Amino acid sequence: MTIIDDRPFAFGDRFFNSADGFSNIDKGRIFDAVSKFQSDKHHPGLNLEKLNGDSSGRLYSIRASQELRILLVIQGGTFIFLEAGHHSIYDKIRNGRLATKHDAPSITFMVPFAEVEDGGPQVTRYTIGNVENSKGVLDHWGDKDLAEAGFSGETILILRTAKSEEQFCELEKDGLLSSDDWERAMLLFELTPEEWRTPQLLVDTNEAELRLRRAITDFGAAHGLSTFFSPAEVEAIASAPIEDWMIFLHPDQRAIVRRRYEGPARVRGAAGTGKTVVALHRTAELAQRFRDEEQNKLPILFTTFIKSLPPVFESLYRRLPLAPDDCEVEFINIDKLARRLVTDSGTKVQTSLSDINAAFSRAFKQVVGDDSPLGKESLTKEYLKTEISKVIKGRGVGSVEEYLMLERTGRRVAFTAGMRKQVWELREVWDEEMRTRETVDFADVMLMARDVVRSGAGTRYRAAVIDESQDLTLVGLQLVRGLTQSEQEVDRSDGLLLVGDGGQRIYPGGFTLRQAGLQIAGRSNVLKANYRNTAEILGAALAVTGDGIVQDLEEDETYRRGDVEVAAQRGEGTRPMLVECAGADDEARWVMLRMRELVASGAARYGDMGLFAHTNKDVDRWLKALSSAEIPRADLSKSVGELSDEVKVGTYYRAKGLEFKAVFLPGVDEGFPRRRDAGQDEHEYEEQRSLAVSQLYVAMTRARDALFVTTPDSPSDVLLGALDSFDVVPS
Repeated sequence: MTIIDDRPFAFGDRFFNSADGFSNIDKGRIFDAVSKFQSDKHHPGLNLEKLNGDSSGRLYSIRASQELRILLVIQGGTFIFLEAGHHSIYDKIRNGRLATKHDAPSITFMVPFAEVEDGGPQVTRYTIGNVENSKGVLDHWGDKDLAEAGFSGETILILRTAKSEEQFCELEKDGLLSSDDWERAMLLFELTPEEWRTPQLLVDTNEAELRLRRAITDFGAAHGLSTFFSPAEVEAIASAPIEDWMIFLHPDQRAIVRRRYEGPARVRGAAGTGKTVVALHRTAELAQRFRDEEQNKLPILFTTFIKSLPPVFESLYRRLPLAPDDCEVEFINIDKLARRLVTDSGTKVQTSLSDINAAFSRAFKQVVGDDSPLGKESLTKEYLKTEISKVIKGRGVGSVEEYLMLERTGRRVAFTAGMRKQVWELREVWDEEMRTRETVDFADVMLMARDVVRSGAGTRYRAAVIDESQDLTLVGLQLVRGLTQSEQEVDRSDGLLLVGDGGQRIYPGGFTLRQAGLQIAGRSNVLKANYRNTAEILGAALAVTGDGIVQDLEEDETYRRGDVEVAAQRGEGTRPMLVECAGADDEARWVMLRMRELVASGAARYGDMGLFAHTNKDVDRWLKALSSAEIPRADLSKSVGELSDEVKVGTYYRAKGLEFKAVFLPGVDEGFPRRRDAGQDEHEYEEQRSLAVSQLYVAMTRARDALFVTTPDSPSDVLLGALDSFDVVPS
């Protein structure tokens, strides 16, 4: 008999999401029960028992508290934790079945749940199996065999229509099969006709368990089960912060991860819909696929705009069950990648921010007079600087004639031909001033890197995933695309994936996919379920920022920011707090007190909290305040992606792509958004304000369980229309 190693514990994709729907105290109880079970399965406090109504004899429950139960599958010495819930979880079980098909082996596991919703009773099932299967689920049984087993000719024809386990479930749900026929058919999944006729031919318990374990190893992770964990690893799960383990895909997202794309593809979704988790799993899927299918082992690129995120993403990726160790994946910020490409080509570059700004100020004085086209428009220096960096250089515009014809996507101030000619002159003088100081702008480095790639130089990648793609410039996208194309500049299959959301754009400028020359028709995916925020937190964020129309990267596609549903397991939580304080000192006192209360109550660790401010100056002030109060804190701008029990502090920009149990947003008072400068163009201010509000939306939606917005003075006007979404309290 084959010896089975001692790694018997696995987790279903529902388990971690179900645990996340409870308070931190109850989560602790759930994982404590898991830990106790792996040490002593018959611990008297667990009350291990078979579930009534399960005719397979494999479904059990254990007790986590007086009200909490955990469902699990037990076959021999193999254990699969399914879901945590209240005591009423018993009432949901109907005719559970787990079968390890004799000929794959693959896993078929179905537990019908009877749940009453607005539309009446509805059946939800776990289904794990080979869904892309041209064969029928009972093709190993002939028609005569099925007739001998008691099925009518009409029923046999109906059974033959089921090409997947999901379709088999639908036969009962749609009334095509009676419950009795469905139950009897399910019994045949694991059996051959010979085994059914002669029970003594059935495999023994140990061989059945071995088949189950092999199926989990081969198919489980792709269909909603984790790989096996040893008892020591289960203990680590019980003691680790739960967000470390929120890496398992929802079944609705799995198809996107596994799909094959003949060209560039895209995943869009509002905040909290799991875009980054999908991107990371997609990266692991590609790493496996390329390792198995291709001879030339080119690395995979995972990039984004914000420099603090790649280390975080790499840390999460290394925890994925499917991430292979023998396929290189590089996580790197786009600016760092560009600089490396230019340097490796033999060109030395320097980007001195002080020299860049000084060069622009001098160029502005030389070019923009009071009576000039730009001077008459009362535009700020920063707006014109962004026009050059993000529009002209960011779009790779090569001549004034091209700029005169350019569609300036994302910019609200209309530019006349005279204004555009003067902006072009300003660009040329600025470049000359930078040359005298021996520096270049960051946008210049991106252009240089793109041209290096177009010349055929630079490391190539088999595929690239761009997270938060809406914040890249067009040139940045061209750079990454070029790194993944063939020598003939042809897009490879599964070569480029854009992940992002136009509603979360936090940088000025922009472009459309048409302008980038990308055709993704039929390869665009939209995520619509928010798995992070409670309904209360998401509702407050939308009330503050407005459920307005968002112009997406796809040319003719618009959508509303609120076109997203909170996943059922998140539901409603506590209302966000708006705390009106009596000055900055009072605000700091309240924030520190609440942080300590959260830790003392066990609701969160310091490492589970984020504090975000609008400006770098405010971030520095809060870092000093937390240090003085002896509260551990970490500067997100210096993050290296390691887990630490410290409050993460940064700007709204730095919050992008992260998630915390509790988020603090201080200083959202009359000074936010920044008021319109005297004489400032109204359209420029509208663009400036819109970006600030979008950044606030991003910061608010980082909160998973609790959101605290504080004001040292009167609340910002963006909050005044959303007061009904907050518990407004004095400090």
